[in-house]
Amino acid sequence: MANVWKQAVGSFIACGMALAPPASAQSVAQFYKGRTVTLIVSTSVGGGYDNYGRLLIKYLPKYLPGSPTTTIQFMPGAGGTVAANHLYGAAPRDGSTIGLMSPQAPAFQVLVGGVRYDASKFNYIGRAATIQFVSMVWHTSGVTSLGDMKKTEVLFGSTGPSQTMHMIPVVLKNLLGLNARVVAGYKGIPELTFAIERGEITGITRDWAGWQSQHADWIVSKKLIPVVQSGPERARELPNVPLLTDLSRNAEELAVLQLLSSDAIIGRGFMMPPDVPSERVTAIRRAFDGAMRDGELLAEAKRSGLDIEPMTGEALQALVEATVATPPSVVKRTRDLLEIK
Repeated sequence: MANVWKQAVGSFIACGMALAPPASAQSVAQFYKGRTVTLIVSTSVGGGYDNYGRLLIKYLPKYLPGSPTTTIQFMPGAGGTVAANHLYGAAPRDGSTIGLMSPQAPAFQVLVGGVRYDASKFNYIGRAATIQFVSMVWHTSGVTSLGDMKKTEVLFGSTGPSQTMHMIPVVLKNLLGLNARVVAGYKGIPELTFAIERGEITGITRDWAGWQSQHADWIVSKKLIPVVQSGPERARELPNVPLLTDLSRNAEELAVLQLLSSDAIIGRGFMMPPDVPSERVTAIRRAFDGAMRDGELLAEAKRSGLDIEPMTGEALQALVEATVATPPSVVKRTRDLLEIK
């Protein structure tokens, strides 16, 4: 009787295992079927991160085996560092969580340190678009170009020192001797735009796509005036506004400004935590690629004023790893300019 019982139990366990294999043995489709994939966004609601994040998770399941549902979680704080630390150290490493982090995270890691993540060890799944950061000044400031900032101070708002919106004004001050000052601690883009309307600040550096999609009327009416942009090339709408790298006077300064512009190329990059099973990383990378070619996504992006300039996860991975490996001499010079102790 005991042997019969053991055989019955063994058959039941074997059957159960066949019906519900452990996560490590599941196919990609088995893992994602009936599951919810969470996208963690490193900003508050509103702004370009929100727009690109919602766009991706709307179309990603269409190309991912198992067709999971998706949800979005906003995790602002410390200029994106709170979310990056969470994605690296606390989020599940099974493929159920992806992130849209600050593109400045790799440069911030090498320049400032003190973070609990290694940007080169995230699993990058792709980039939706570059980020053309544009420094804008309010029309009442009396500033219409960088030259005017030799005499007139611009008070730039910032969410935190890990962000391009913080670093660019500091470099304008310390590299070019311009009158730029930064007030940090704002929660996000909505709070910054309220602040510039109220006159608390007179300048903001943020993504050009965000300016276009949310404040095109301010640009057309010249309430906002662009003075410098950071990216791989000038935005087609801003052919006469200098790039940050145009301001270099020698090779050393160019290397510094290229490091500070690396986030523009990393752009709207999506990633997963380290140690996610490789087959799930590959599946989400290919699903991301499919979503970026989807006709409905492209049409929706166009209606929303969102550029789509995709980069594969493999290429993005290589770019981030190269940024983290920036030569120490360039890191030191940049740290000095940013007044990082």
